[in-house]
Amino acid sequence: MTTRALFCSVVGMLLIIGPEAHALPRFAAQTGSKCQSCHVNPAGGGMRNAFGAQYGREELPVPEWSEDFELADVSKLLPSFLGVGADFRTLYIVRQVPDSTGTTSTVDDEFWQMQGDLYFNFRIAKKVHLYFKKGLYSGFEAYGLLHVLPWNGHVKVGKFVPNYGLRIDDHTAFIRTYTGFSPAAGRPEITGLEASVAPGPVVIGGGVFNAADGFGATGGSDKAFLGRLEGMFKLADEAFLGLGANVFRREQPGGATTLFGGFGAIGLGRFSLIGEGDLLRHANSFRTTTGLVLYAEANYTLVDGLQLKLAYDFYDPDRDVKSGATSRYSIGAEFFPLGGVEVRPVYRIVTEDPTDLHNNEFHFLFHIYL
Repeated sequence: MTTRALFCSVVGMLLIIGPEAHALPRFAAQTGSKCQSCHVNPAGGGMRNAFGAQYGREELPVPEWSEDFELADVSKLLPSFLGVGADFRTLYIVRQVPDSTGTTSTVDDEFWQMQGDLYFNFRIAKKVHLYFKKGLYSGFEAYGLLHVLPWNGHVKVGKFVPNYGLRIDDHTAFIRTYTGFSPAAGRPEITGLEASVAPGPVVIGGGVFNAADGFGATGGSDKAFLGRLEGMFKLADEAFLGLGANVFRREQPGGATTLFGGFGAIGLGRFSLIGEGDLLRHANSFRTTTGLVLYAEANYTLVDGLQLKLAYDFYDPDRDVKSGATSRYSIGAEFFPLGGVEVRPVYRIVTEDPTDLHNNEFHFLFHIYL
């Protein structure tokens, strides 16, 4: 069985195990917790709440080293109504640069300031938050978060990234760049309203947004729509299953883009497996194309503070054309020496069809977070 066929089989199994919903990134899969257990944003990512900060300080790093640095005494709260957070990522890349024929390559290396985000969460009232995120570059999020719906539901209104797919921290993952929800692909934040309710382990959500944001009220009247269903289920002690599906449709003058996605996660003690598959349908007056993007990631905690990682990316821009697909295989590790500090070396093998270019990469990521 080929690697691609094997991956499709694994994702297919994840998506048919249960009729309900959701897959969460690896830490949620290992603990059986929802994204909002650790993050202010119910969709996950960005600023961590008190529990998320405690988990990052006490559960991820090497225990003895964190005790020596007395990191448990650090508080994220300034006055009682304001929380702050930050993510700082510097990436060192060594990569092959193919020549015009693709048969030979040279080696290039450089540093890249991948991320420098600041988060502010103003607690206006017990169930009302004002959230602001500013990135190192031009991106930002600003929205009101109201925990006022029944079944632990919330309403989010403002400018933010729609809650589509898995919120993984690799901005270059195909499931983020080719769906349009990565800052590496431009500005993924759009203005609108999103809401969800969580009756039991299932979360049902949706949203309506501007199809494109302009300055002031110049974005036009076209809209984008989101639907999402997800759930995390406990199978046994230290065994969790997440399943989910979502759809996103963006209508613009040049045509419409519709995304259909399914995702899954399994956590078994120190091991976790997450995966996502999306169909990307682009339609205009001339033709309709359907692309496919896949992602799978396996993580294993070897010892406290050290995780091993395997990942697979696949992208085919047009399923009706036999060639043109790209696959990427990644192997690496995540080392958490201290609370709030991560070091991640990863080697990537990139293959293209029909011509395989010499463009493999080595990444060394240094991450500090609050």
